[in-house]
Amino acid sequence: MAQHIEEIAAAGVPLRVDVVSERQYERVLQDEEFLNYRLAGVRRYLDYTLAEADLTWYPDAPGKRMEYDGKQVILYGQWYEGEIQRLLVSLLARKMFKAGLYLFHASAVHYRGKNIAFIGGESNSGKTMAQIEACRRGGAIISTETIVTDASGRVVMGSKNVFLRQRAKGTERIDKPNQDEGVAKFFSRPPEFTIYEGPAVLDLVILPDIDGNYAPLAGEMAPYERQYQTFHCLCDYLGMHILLAPGLPMPLLDDQQLRVQRANFIEQFTKRPYYYIRGANPQVVIDQLDEILNRMEG
Repeated sequence: MAQHIEEIAAAGVPLRVDVVSERQYERVLQDEEFLNYRLAGVRRYLDYTLAEADLTWYPDAPGKRMEYDGKQVILYGQWYEGEIQRLLVSLLARKMFKAGLYLFHASAVHYRGKNIAFIGGESNSGKTMAQIEACRRGGAIISTETIVTDASGRVVMGSKNVFLRQRAKGTERIDKPNQDEGVAKFFSRPPEFTIYEGPAVLDLVILPDIDGNYAPLAGEMAPYERQYQTFHCLCDYLGMHILLAPGLPMPLLDDQQLRVQRANFIEQFTKRPYYYIRGANPQVVIDQLDEILNRMEG
């Protein structure tokens, strides 16, 4: 039997993957776009540093099943690449949380001298389109899909692809519309995106809500709703709601200690200004943001 070992690391946090098979594997994943999109950038190493595997896969085993003992996930049988990608995202996210890093389902821009996050929150309605409009008005991208911060709220890394162009087998979603359709609905053409290269500590957090059924609304969020919506952002990566394959849910990777750790971090993080903005389109949302910034600037 051949054994292939590699490590996949995000923000310097490594995850070891072993593949034990009759044939020699050269790599676990052929396409790492989904991992880069969801984890803000990964690196792959064949020179491994961890003594034990976090994930071991036996692709030649009969059937398709999974075991998890609280430390290691073991896969048996044939798994689609997209299914393994999703599992790797959650396994790496868990290790990143343990290392004191925090993953936000959010985009961020440097706009009018401020580092501004558009969080997904509970409904995830508008973070990408709001970012595109802010960039159209001169903003620069800090992150697109995922923001990784340290305990102080300093941005450690961020994803840079505005859209996920391709989903691997096992992650297909018919309910996800073509992203270019959303751009065409609100913009004559997307702007030229500029990447912000400077250090970034988030100054302001916006919960956007693009909804044309209600009147525009902008207001500062109360302490509890700030924490509630942010908790949703941070829980997204552990995949408790994800079905990896028919009959095979994501293993329970979260625990009470990690949940309390995230809640304590959020309590401090949400002391910065937080606003909810609702508008029929991203232009209205950023108009409201401009008014907020005007008031902040005095």
